[in-house]
Amino acid sequence: MTTAQPEGRLFIDGEFREAKSGKRYPVINPADESVVAYAADAGPEDVDDAIASARHFADTSDWATNREFRKRCMLQFQEGLRARADEFEELLIAEGGICRNNLWTHVRFMIDGMDFFNDLITSFGWEEDLGPYEVLGNPSERRVCYEPYGVVGAITPWNAPFMTAIWKVHHGLATGNAVILKSAPDTPLTAALMAKVILEDTDIPAGAFHAISAADKGIVGDAMTADQRIDLFHFTGSPGVGQRIAERAANGIRHTVLELGGKSANIILPDADLDMACGVGVMMCMNNSGQGCALATRMIVHADVYDEVLQRLEAMVGEWTIGDPSDPATRVGPIIREEQLKRIEGLVDRAVAEGAKVLIGGERADRDGRGFWYLPTVLVDVDENSEIAQSEVFGPVLSVIRYEGDDDEAVRIANNSRYGLSGYIQSTNEERAWAVAGRLKAGTVNINNSFYLSPDAPFGGYGISGDGVEHGVAGFREYLRIKSVASPSH
Repeated sequence: MTTAQPEGRLFIDGEFREAKSGKRYPVINPADESVVAYAADAGPEDVDDAIASARHFADTSDWATNREFRKRCMLQFQEGLRARADEFEELLIAEGGICRNNLWTHVRFMIDGMDFFNDLITSFGWEEDLGPYEVLGNPSERRVCYEPYGVVGAITPWNAPFMTAIWKVHHGLATGNAVILKSAPDTPLTAALMAKVILEDTDIPAGAFHAISAADKGIVGDAMTADQRIDLFHFTGSPGVGQRIAERAANGIRHTVLELGGKSANIILPDADLDMACGVGVMMCMNNSGQGCALATRMIVHADVYDEVLQRLEAMVGEWTIGDPSDPATRVGPIIREEQLKRIEGLVDRAVAEGAKVLIGGERADRDGRGFWYLPTVLVDVDENSEIAQSEVFGPVLSVIRYEGDDDEAVRIANNSRYGLSGYIQSTNEERAWAVAGRLKAGTVNINNSFYLSPDAPFGGYGISGDGVEHGVAGFREYLRIKSVASPSH
């Protein structure tokens, strides 16, 4: 660690403080089970303080309308994050087990991408004149105005704590809202360091941003969603929790934006470049130790190339060895915690019992008896309707499904899922690939070695993968209400 003791306190109303209960809890390094630091364990009384501060700020400040000042603050925030990028990377390794060779996309790429929303602060059409329109003999001029919701409750997961937090914190603030960030219990230190940047490196006023951590995600999350003073909930996580947030937000008719995971299909058409297709397929499944929402965890392979694909997968996945996430050579790091490791183990064991075969991996790994490790795994001859093919594993496990029909059959199998976050197509025929892409029920689709992730491209899901989008102008608008104003036309 580059910092002797990471900040772990709550950040409320412009200052760091302990939880009112005085409780703290240990943040555990998943690679060796050591204690990284201790974080404040917030309760409902701390949530109340944060919401009261955010509500007062949203209702009484000019943050929503002073766009030049807001842009200056967001540029300071971007530069402050960039100056501490090394610290954030070390924290992600320590509290999240994220591999060093994967950190660029998690941190620096995200900081660079802040340019897009920073520019929108002053270039976005906050007001739009529609021109005259006559109703019942009364001509009216109409103007459409965009205004921030007010207070945003941002709730983030543990698998990408900087990436998902910066999207919500930066985008919420850039659009003129006050933000309350509730980090995942496993990864609170990244959020606390973000608060430190805001406090020390920016002119962002007290009350605009708050960071809450708690050992029990349910207690604090329920306190937030029960409070009518929060206008918008922006959540990344599981469909079950997302549905609970939506149900609780319905009390008071609060807006929600939900990104809820996936079981993304990677279709290997018979004309695919198999070396590239398998290389991309392995990377987009095993990346981040398989702990990613948009990863390609179902590989749907045509019978004509099935055996060739399996040969390549066995060789390629065999090179994705587990190891110390701080070592730049490591490809697969630890699983976040024992509970998640047991879940992965159960899913794979039941899949084998139901008829799937282990091509490689398929069991826990041991590293001196410490940490939470699972071998990179490929399951073959998987039934498309089986639990392993329908459930989000969130671990380094690839399920391979064989099909014999035409492209219609490949599309049918890919769409045989309640999820619809992302999709992947491998083909040397661009027209054919685009035709398949148009039929996939997914919020993002990637052809061959392309990837959708960029600040200007909307990211969202179909089905239980979510509601609403992040990124792009569409993502900017998710944080804004729309008001239409009419005045007499002369």
